[in-house]
Amino acid sequence: MVSGAVAGDDLQSVAGSASEALGRPVAIALPSLGAPVVWPPEASTPEEIGTLLDHAAAVIRAEPGEAVTLPPGIADSVQIRIGQEVVGIVAAVGGVGGVGEVGGVGGTLNEDERAWLDAAAAAAAVAALMRESQEGDLQASRRALLRALAAGRTADLTTLVAQARRLGFDLGAGGVAVCAHAPDDQQGAAAALPSHPLALMERFGGGRVLGLVPLTGGLVPDDVVSSIVAELGALGMDVGVSAPRRAAAALHEGLREAEVLVELARSDASLATQEETYRLLIGVLLRDPEELELLRERTIAAISGYDSEHDTELLATLQAFLAHHGSTTETAEAMSLHRHTVGYRLTRVQEVSGLSPYESDGRERLSLGLKADQILGADKRRTNHE
Repeated sequence: MVSGAVAGDDLQSVAGSASEALGRPVAIALPSLGAPVVWPPEASTPEEIGTLLDHAAAVIRAEPGEAVTLPPGIADSVQIRIGQEVVGIVAAVGGVGGVGEVGGVGGTLNEDERAWLDAAAAAAAVAALMRESQEGDLQASRRALLRALAAGRTADLTTLVAQARRLGFDLGAGGVAVCAHAPDDQQGAAAALPSHPLALMERFGGGRVLGLVPLTGGLVPDDVVSSIVAELGALGMDVGVSAPRRAAAALHEGLREAEVLVELARSDASLATQEETYRLLIGVLLRDPEELELLRERTIAAISGYDSEHDTELLATLQAFLAHHGSTTETAEAMSLHRHTVGYRLTRVQEVSGLSPYESDGRERLSLGLKADQILGADKRRTNHE
């Protein structure tokens, strides 16, 4: 179904395929696109369509994990997502209602039947993106492709790469991802986005820019990347550039890496001096986010908890101490504190965490824990832009 949607199948075709597989009516409700699509068309009355739309609205508004009641007439439903945003539902029509957990197992369908709804939801998301690109101009087409790649929708890479070629960009050998973000008080900077014939770049909401620079003959076109970074920087934008991804299947990882780097730069421009260390840890995030969370838990989580409970600044003091290369005097000057106060706080850091900021091993682990915390925070902020 996903391949069909990328190739041009509309929502009616997706609903028809899912209905045939399940042997029962299926409805797709994407409120932003108007009335729900039901197959077969005669399967729902106007009243049932209204119920379906109300249920879709409830699912869209719900918090993750929140229980949503399945109304009479809907056997089960799953979310349609574009990136992290819930935009609608795919529902199996005909049931007595019940309670289903958003994003989880619920309703009356078995696991295999629910898998068909999940596939239809993925296809509906792609169909919505393709519809956006077909109904808009070239700019909208580029934006739709970048959104699909950033969301990791790589079910049919051959077709997505072919679409990129039709737009004038060969991503078959991979590429370098670029993300830029204008300061909050300069959101208009993105409107002056530089145009480069060798880069697939577009503006998104909130002063954000995403782009991909295709590899040429397997090589990174450094001059193109440098030119783009310089032009975006001249507009006052924070810029993040990923490591090269040498396969189309990994382009979504590159986009995510660039987005995280931008969020880090927005929070603290000085982090650029330690970029390679952050890249290594972002690699851990991409491979196994739980591993990065465990690193944070085993290093600075107890300190953060102590600060919250006692209204102290142990973590800020530790961060300043590390930034000043372990100098208590420079840390005290930077924080306008007496050096003995800094020393007391660092002693408390060791007592709370079990790691000494004065010893190389403890200092290194604490530093990695702080970086893990910064990356996890940046990744969370990144999802708010999707």
